[in-house]
Amino acid sequence: MKTEVAALLAKTFPAKFTEMVISKNNTAFGVCPHHLLPVIYRISMAYIPTRKVLGLSKLSRLARLMARGPRLQEDLTHELSLILHEQLDSQGAAVHVEGLHMCMAARGVGAHEARLVTSAVRGVFLEVATRAEFIKLVTVPTTTVL
Repeated sequence: MKTEVAALLAKTFPAKFTEMVISKNNTAFGVCPHHLLPVIYRISMAYIPTRKVLGLSKLSRLARLMARGPRLQEDLTHELSLILHEQLDSQGAAVHVEGLHMCMAARGVGAHEARLVTSAVRGVFLEVATRAEFIKLVTVPTTTVL
């Protein structure tokens, strides 16, 4: 997986843009490592670039790549934030993940509507205002215009 992540992150472009870049509501599929049942994720990620930006599709691809296979949602969230901050050499990174876990929906607890929400922030997203802006932008309902 490290090789695949490195290949995705190698496709960057020089940029003077130093504001927040967000990829919102990326659907990805994983597996609960405890029960080996599917998890449907809705992943939103942001970073603030220093000298380079990723190609548009790369954040979605990164979300799908990292989510596949047995993995705790908490670990997925943490690892995505580290990749975007450290490997992209960004000013900061933030990740917000909602998971619909079939182990909760289809098993004994029967929590059909329950979602597990996790978030992780690095760098400038540790600042309250920056984090709040990210959370607001990724939790506002999206209207379809296309």
